[in-house]
Amino acid sequence: MSHIHVPDGIIPFYIWIPGYLITFAIIFLIIKSLDTQHIKRILPYTGVSAALMLIGMSVPLFIVPVHLSLAVLIGILIGPKMGFLVVFSVSLILALFGHGGITIVGLNTLVIGSEVLIGGMLFRWIGKKSLVGGTVTACIIALVISMAMMISLVGLTAGFAEALPHHHNEHHHEEAEDHHGDDEHHHEDHHHDLEEAVGGMRYFIFTGWVALVLILVIGLALETTITVLMVKFLNKVKPDLFRLVHRF
Repeated sequence: MSHIHVPDGIIPFYIWIPGYLITFAIIFLIIKSLDTQHIKRILPYTGVSAALMLIGMSVPLFIVPVHLSLAVLIGILIGPKMGFLVVFSVSLILALFGHGGITIVGLNTLVIGSEVLIGGMLFRWIGKKSLVGGTVTACIIALVISMAMMISLVGLTAGFAEALPHHHNEHHHEEAEDHHGDDEHHHEDHHHDLEEAVGGMRYFIFTGWVALVLILVIGLALETTITVLMVKFLNKVKPDLFRLVHRF
């Protein structure tokens, strides 16, 4: 749900370049710290996790205008370190197919990677006492934090209207032109753009802020429900899975 979809040219270079640098630094540290034997044990699950995330972030949900990332599920299955590498790979693949700009890959990795990290760690702490309770808690907290990161990042650099669900699909070319043509004016109008964009939102019979809140709540509920069902299923068919992969 927290995937940044904006195209190249919207978020300024002094934001996305540090995003890449931080991402590459984290990847370097992860690769340096990985245990070879552990990688061999969880490599099959890593491939499956990447496929699940790619499908979730590529296939639209027809009942709500958001995509699932399944990032918390990835963090639960393969841990934060390998999960972060999966997020980078999937974000790069999606960007190559026009699902967000190439310049945004680093920022997307950091935002969605926060879900993997927070979700995986919370599940490790709480999931021992309650599998379902730990999964639900991990999903809700991780998704809320990552959405807050995404909204703040996009809102403060490109305008809060760009952070709305699928708003970019309708207006991103116009926004890109406005951003290049008059940057100061663009930033001054962020609040006005948000009110105008939210006012134009429709979801079934609901409009405005009610429609936006419903979209976010339903999206969060769907991602949490799917993650819980997947965790319960995997725990049933392979109960030793989480003990195998849950190592930093």
